[in-house]
Amino acid sequence: MEGQQDTTHPISLYWTIASQPSRSVKALLLAGAVPHNSVSIDLIKQEHKGEAYLQVNPRGLLPAIKDGDFILSESNAILKYLANTNESIPAHYWPKNDQQRAITDQFLEYYQNHFRPSLITPLRMKMMKTLAKVEYEAAAYEAALAQLWKEVDTLEVYLGQHEGAFVVNDQPTIADLQLFFEFQNLIYVGLDKSWETEKYPQVTAWYNKVIALPEVKGIHDQWIQLVAGFIKMLNA
Repeated sequence: MEGQQDTTHPISLYWTIASQPSRSVKALLLAGAVPHNSVSIDLIKQEHKGEAYLQVNPRGLLPAIKDGDFILSESNAILKYLANTNESIPAHYWPKNDQQRAITDQFLEYYQNHFRPSLITPLRMKMMKTLAKVEYEAAAYEAALAQLWKEVDTLEVYLGQHEGAFVVNDQPTIADLQLFFEFQNLIYVGLDKSWETEKYPQVTAWYNKVIALPEVKGIHDQWIQLVAGFIKMLNA
């Protein structure tokens, strides 16, 4: 595990930029300029399965945080906790208005239970084939892609239900972060910009708004630089 342990910064983020929800948490910390230690976990070296990290998160998944002696995993919980406990994070990320917060929660549930599983399946299939030589039936991959596009269809409808460029209103929420970084799986599987059609005006406008956020663009640019070669390998 690599990171600068600075006791003046009580929050430590255990993450990897390869992890979509890790990027969400990192972006929120950047949005509030929250001082923190960034502890990078090397997945290739299986550090997430090592004894040291399993003391932080017994499930061996990323991200996780330590705030002093307090340990928390599960990205949705982390995002809410950080927004609640750091006044420097703009309030719109976790709205105070009951209805807006409920809609944010709705999108977080949708992300966790439907959006993420559907968008990550084609990526996992390609990764297993490329890295572990596990073949898949062409029909199975096409079915996974069909489910991916079904969720993009759903997101298009959801985005049209509320005024504003983001999922709740005209300001981003933690749900926007989760959905956006998961949406980047389309880039992983060679579908970059494929959503920019007349079929998805809401999705296209939303994507362009989110990626323009400074806290998001910095993470996105770093990620794309690191994985550009891997994307080519996955889609060779």
